[in-house]
Amino acid sequence: MPDPEQTLGGPTLRERLETTWTRIWLFGAVLPRAVSSSIAAGRRTEESGIPAWDLGVREFGETATDELFIAISALYREVPQIDKVQASVDACAEALAGLDGVGVAATHREPPPLRILGLRRRRLGRRRFEHLEYESRPHLPRPMADAGHAEVEVAHARVLRHDGAPRPWVVFVHGAEQGRLDDLFAFRAAHLHEELGLNVAFPVLPQHGPRRDLGKAWPGFDLLGNLATMMRAVSDVRALVGWIRTEQAPSVAVVGMSLGGPVAALTSGLDGRVDAVCAMVPMLDAHATIAHHTERTGARGRRLAALLREEPVRRLGAIVDPTELEPHAPRDRRLVIAALNDRMTSVRAAQRLHERWQGEVHWHHGGHIGHLMSGKVKAELDAFLTR
Repeated sequence: MPDPEQTLGGPTLRERLETTWTRIWLFGAVLPRAVSSSIAAGRRTEESGIPAWDLGVREFGETATDELFIAISALYREVPQIDKVQASVDACAEALAGLDGVGVAATHREPPPLRILGLRRRRLGRRRFEHLEYESRPHLPRPMADAGHAEVEVAHARVLRHDGAPRPWVVFVHGAEQGRLDDLFAFRAAHLHEELGLNVAFPVLPQHGPRRDLGKAWPGFDLLGNLATMMRAVSDVRALVGWIRTEQAPSVAVVGMSLGGPVAALTSGLDGRVDAVCAMVPMLDAHATIAHHTERTGARGRRLAALLREEPVRRLGAIVDPTELEPHAPRDRRLVIAALNDRMTSVRAAQRLHERWQGEVHWHHGGHIGHLMSGKVKAELDAFLTR
């Protein structure tokens, strides 16, 4: 007789054991995978459009760090029931039928003017900043609104601004699993604010930091919800940019890292108030990224990955594809920072965005996480923001 759990879309005993074993195996495979991918990265040819690298201790260490983080993430990453993900694929198909088109410009609408709910002075150690709370009120397509994804929420941003004459602004959008107070240290808030003389805003993405709703994850396996949440994130950042413009800002740059990369890119493509845009190790397609990592967790993972790659999911995903848009920022004010052996997202995704933008690119000789510690990356970003 079939396993009763399997008839409900749950895992069989064999699948549970295989998933557990694979999660353990990922730890043992950290160094072998780091070695093989590092060697492959060094063998790239000019035809690929991606530079090869000279493998050294630091480059290998950054690759191994990425692989270790992937293994750790697999321990707590949700492995949902097959039938729930299939229902999510079906929801994407129904949403497609309810849309007039799947173009980015056609589905993203300008948010209403930012409505402040609170603006409080805060302190983290010696660092003073303002905590801005405002309404998150995205105009989503009807299929997403009908599914309950357009409810009004409270958005958050941490703001550092100077007194006196107007200064240039940078909006820094964090990546997945971030949005906490320590972002002020990770993204060098004091340096950007005091040494470069910029006003800085750090918006918190939905389902992160103080916006996290326990039991939900973004990105996760609610596929329609993933796309709706990306649209909400873009709407929130655009509303923040609009508020910054009321501060007589002479210019506004938007920088996005990893999951924040497509948020920054979409914002620049949709909003003419953005003067410069930088995408750092961008996660252009969250569903493709999840599928890539999930299929490494055994037979059940491969079934889930196949669902994430089904046609309705890919077609509907076009509404958050930043390569469908030309940024409003001029070409010399577009920058992509790509990690040559990015094991968490994909260097090819960064390459694809650079080819679409035809702006500037900085190739970091290292991994996804390691780019944050790179002096060359920091110098490149500083020079870009202070032109």
